[in-house]
Amino acid sequence: MAGSTSIRPVPAVEKAARALRALAEGGRPQGISELARALSVSKGTLRDVLLTLDRYGLVEREPDMRFHLGPELRLLADASVPDLRALALPHLRELMEEFGETAMLGIAEPPKLVLAAIAEPSTDLHVSAPVGRRIPLDVGCHGKVLLHDEEIGYDDQEYLAGVRAVAAPIVDGRGRRVACLMVVGFKERLDFRTMKKVGARTAVAARALSQRLGARAAVA
Repeated sequence: MAGSTSIRPVPAVEKAARALRALAEGGRPQGISELARALSVSKGTLRDVLLTLDRYGLVEREPDMRFHLGPELRLLADASVPDLRALALPHLRELMEEFGETAMLGIAEPPKLVLAAIAEPSTDLHVSAPVGRRIPLDVGCHGKVLLHDEEIGYDDQEYLAGVRAVAAPIVDGRGRRVACLMVVGFKERLDFRTMKKVGARTAVAARALSQRLGARAAVA
């Protein structure tokens, strides 16, 4: 009937929505059996739902097959945290335009770093990666600033041959290093002198974002 507000729920979508709500309300990683009992659905069906959501970055799977919300939904689930991607994009574009290299926002989701926003230059030759890609957290320039407390991390072909990168940490209101800004380029264009300039500029942008998340202005 025209104008009717009644709907016929799509079973698969409804299961996905219920699973996401349960993960958000639980606030911790949960296994398939636990979720299946709470939602009164079969484990096989729920497994397929969760693996599909994982494929699109809406949830993340831990090695022990427990699941938690992906970085994008975790930010949305916490109303007290601004949308870090939206806040970071202007800084990413400025870094990209200033140095002509790819700038990235990485969000720490141990044991991975999730590439949550990317600004790529228009040149034919530049480092490229899709939003949502997960890379090891404990390597490269991002590992140095997120796990080893360096204020600026430099990577001279340590993670990828022929690629140099710089990172600076983003700190939240509780003092946790939750994300980082990175500038990544091929070694032929990103020499050591330029890397120092990029590092200083990236650190300034990261501190500005940290303050937006509630970190003290003294973070350096």
